[in-house]
Amino acid sequence: MKLVKILSVLAASALFITSCDDKPIAPEQLPEAVRTYVQTNYPGSRILIAKKDYEWFKTTYDVQLDNGLELSFNSNGVLTDIDD
Repeated sequence: MKLVKILSVLAASALFITSCDDKPIAPEQLPEAVRTYVQTNYPGSRILIAKKDYEWFKTTYDVQLDNGLELSFNSNGVLTDIDD
C-alpha cells in the first residue's frame, strides 16, 4: 500500500514538472496570427523575446516587444493579456 502511494506521488510530481514548460522560441516560430497581430497593432515594434508555454494540456505564447509591452496569446493566436 505504501508503495502505491509513493508511486502515485512520483507520477503526479512528474506530470506537474513536465506540464509547466516555458520554452524560448524564435519569433518566426510564433503562430501566423500572433505575428500578424504584432505587425498590425505595433508596426514600429520588434519582438525581443518569444516564449511558448505548456500548462496542463494548454499552450500559450508570450511575446515581449522592444517598446516594453508584454503580450500573451492563446494557442489559436488570440490576444489574452497585455502587460506594460
